[in-house]
Amino acid sequence: MNATPLGLRPDDPPPFAVADLPAHAVVADIIMSPAETALLRAARERGLPAHPGEPMLAHQIDAYLDFFGL
Repeated sequence: MNATPLGLRPDDPPPFAVADLPAHAVVADIIMSPAETALLRAARERGLPAHPGEPMLAHQIDAYLDFFGL
């Protein structure tokens, strides 16, 4: 899980070495733009499931609105 700003800029390196992850790892990045960060690209190239940030946000909106009474 990347919850850092690394990935916002095209020249940002991945926040950790995908090569060091176990073969059963799942990679998620909260960065929404760009949709495919270097981290997600590296994970997909290694054959790991990779989840971008925008769908995570989309699934949180209802809970957010409910929590804040909106």
